[in-house]
Amino acid sequence: MPSTEIAANEGFFHQSRVRSAPIKSSMTCLDGLPKSLKIYRIAGSKYWQVRFYNQGRYITQSLKTTCPDEAKAFAHLFFEKLKAAGLRIGKVEVSSATTAFQNQQLLHDLMQEVLHTELQKVQRDQIKHGTYVMTQIRLEGLIFEFFSRQTLHEIDERVLEDFIEFLTRKNLTTSTIQGYIAQTRKVLRLLSRKKILPAVPSFPALKSQPNPRGAFTLTEYSAILRRSKKLRDHTYVDWRNGQTPWIRSAYHQMPTEMNWLIRFMVYTFVRPGDIRQIKNKHIEVVRNGYSYLRLNLPEVKRHKAATVSLPAAVQIYATLLKHQKSQGYGHPDDYVFFPELQNRRMVIDIAGWCLNWILKDLGLKAGPHGVDRSLYSLRHTAITFRLIYGGNIDLLTLARNARTSVEMIEKFYASTLSAEMNIALLHGKRQ
Repeated sequence: MPSTEIAANEGFFHQSRVRSAPIKSSMTCLDGLPKSLKIYRIAGSKYWQVRFYNQGRYITQSLKTTCPDEAKAFAHLFFEKLKAAGLRIGKVEVSSATTAFQNQQLLHDLMQEVLHTELQKVQRDQIKHGTYVMTQIRLEGLIFEFFSRQTLHEIDERVLEDFIEFLTRKNLTTSTIQGYIAQTRKVLRLLSRKKILPAVPSFPALKSQPNPRGAFTLTEYSAILRRSKKLRDHTYVDWRNGQTPWIRSAYHQMPTEMNWLIRFMVYTFVRPGDIRQIKNKHIEVVRNGYSYLRLNLPEVKRHKAATVSLPAAVQIYATLLKHQKSQGYGHPDDYVFFPELQNRRMVIDIAGWCLNWILKDLGLKAGPHGVDRSLYSLRHTAITFRLIYGGNIDLLTLARNARTSVEMIEKFYASTLSAEMNIALLHGKRQ
């Protein structure tokens, strides 16, 4: 028996009856978890334990740590594993005092669930794998960086305004910010479905102004063709302000085929990305009263249909093919442009660099509204020329042949047209 000098004999009467019985003073509930889940200590172990009463039975586990903070973190992982295993668990009330670790763990799990759904879309061919990769980069990058510091069940319009400001400070364009909003909205909808967030709050309205790459006028286009011929086999030496050549020395000379590439793009409406993957087997010369190229290009932006060129493209392709055959290429599986390059990503770099050389030489790099022209401007030029000089061509036919939509033509390509460009149509009379 202990000495009666100890007040109330607490040390004796509060001893655990067995070594595995919980020490009542150590029983602790955790914010964000059911009240029936507790961490505690037992007399027979130095480690913290976790116990969860659910569906009429206890589930217990040693947390293998003597640190209370670690025990709380491990308890959250223990609960998440139970949910992942399919255990039926009632509604969890999330406390406003959730820790940063809990927020990060929950946000990570939500993002993984979103990515799993997106990967299934890839498998069903609803989206491309590149779209999935972009979603993953945005979710695991800036979105996680911002929302990991937020209490997830308290996200409201104010938090979303702060998020837009956060992205703006990263010098992102409006269209890029809209892309981040689209991915964030997927996470918020999942939070709402899981009853963690009462409702999906509204994002601040963002209006992006169309910023089309400037097309070339007919005069500028003619000057570009003349300069591309004049610069053939010339070597670029004007590396100013300490610049170092980043294009391999073999392509410091203006390629012979650059003039053909420029004209080919304008007469076929192709995108710069198509240039690197067009093979001879994708092109069929058709002469059936009309003379044109039928292009069965690889799918791009969900467009698979064949397109047709303007008549001038037939002779350009014949000249290009003859040149390629003289170099030992020109077979069906050979690429049409720069077939010697195995790294096809370099094709766009080289073609874009050469066009910039020509534009800067002519002083045409910047458009009339200050927007820099690029290789993509040749596609804009092709579509703009058809709108101006193509007779009464309808937008649907043009959009389908350019593998785009009527909306995109009106929003980007036709946005640079002025009334004066179609003066003949405005002044025309019915016959």
